[in-house]
Amino acid sequence: MYQRWPFKYGLAAVTAAIAIIAVSLFANLPNTPLVPTIPTVEGATFAVMLTDPPTVPAGTTQLNLTYTDIALHVIYPNGTAEWVPVDAEGTVNLFSLINMTQTLATVTVPINSTVDKVQFSIANVTAVINDETYDVTALSETFVVKVVNGAVNKTLSGVLIDFNPTLVQIQATDENDAIVFYYVLVPSANAIIVDEITSAQTRVGTIIEIGEHNRVRLNRVQEEFNKNVTIVSATLTVNGNTTGLSVTLKNEGDITFRIFGLTLHGEFNSTQNRWKLSGHGWRMEHRIKRYQQTIPFRVNDTSLIPVYGAFWKPAGYVNPFSSVTLNPGESVTLTFNDVIALYTGWKQDPLWTVTPIAGNNYTIRLMGEGFQTYTVTATAV
Repeated sequence: MYQRWPFKYGLAAVTAAIAIIAVSLFANLPNTPLVPTIPTVEGATFAVMLTDPPTVPAGTTQLNLTYTDIALHVIYPNGTAEWVPVDAEGTVNLFSLINMTQTLATVTVPINSTVDKVQFSIANVTAVINDETYDVTALSETFVVKVVNGAVNKTLSGVLIDFNPTLVQIQATDENDAIVFYYVLVPSANAIIVDEITSAQTRVGTIIEIGEHNRVRLNRVQEEFNKNVTIVSATLTVNGNTTGLSVTLKNEGDITFRIFGLTLHGEFNSTQNRWKLSGHGWRMEHRIKRYQQTIPFRVNDTSLIPVYGAFWKPAGYVNPFSSVTLNPGESVTLTFNDVIALYTGWKQDPLWTVTPIAGNNYTIRLMGEGFQTYTVTATAV
């Protein structure tokens, strides 16, 4: 019985020695934490909001836009950058957003990041005009909008997109001489960071009145575009049924601007082409009428593509982004030289061809992060 004590005391001595060694080892370690400290970055609840004062034809009561694929281009505090997708889609009546904002999505981004661009896609647009519902063609399926002063400094922040579109009405007649209308949505858009938002605005679907301060800031962005992006020169020619349009732009400011497209407005010769049965068989009949028209053009690199009717897309690749970027001091010339035609189907004979009238004046309206207009006289070549 007494022989077990030496074993007990021996085990205790060994345990004490191990403890003393361990303490001395830790005491001699450098003065560093045993567990690495991982720095935490405070996150901001970041809302994506939309406001929209549209320009529309008389009789328009609804302009419904279905959006999808929202993404933010985020520059993080360490200098890295990436596109951050936002899981959001829905339909908004743009008519309900005159002097109002609606929250489309909410995401978390780190404080002291910068959101310098926002992207979204348009899945569908319809308009209710004089109690009739019309399908609307968007000038571009996807838009990338620059965000002015995009620093995220508050825990409740957001980006406010001013989607300021023009709904263009195109008049024609069908095979039975009945008047038909086609509609194209041509946007002007810019965006700003908004710091003074409420917790209610972080909830998707919230609609509130836009503050006067933010309205002024949005107007200032548009004014900068109007002041600095100029149409240096333009020519408009007609050769048979071929229209030539060339527009040279220059950015005379010190920041980058984006162009989404342009419109050409004036009186056009509209030639109706249809097959008619006569005593000698089928023959092509041409009838010319004159209409005041606004023809929208989208941008494909440096080419202009008229968006006219439901079957406007040409053969070949068309960039889903209808835009061109103008850096400070940069110039670009956008051109079109082809037939402006309205088709009833892909690659069929055109129902209508449209040409400018030599000697008439036409208004070019540049659509981007603001507006710019220019008057050009059509010449025959």
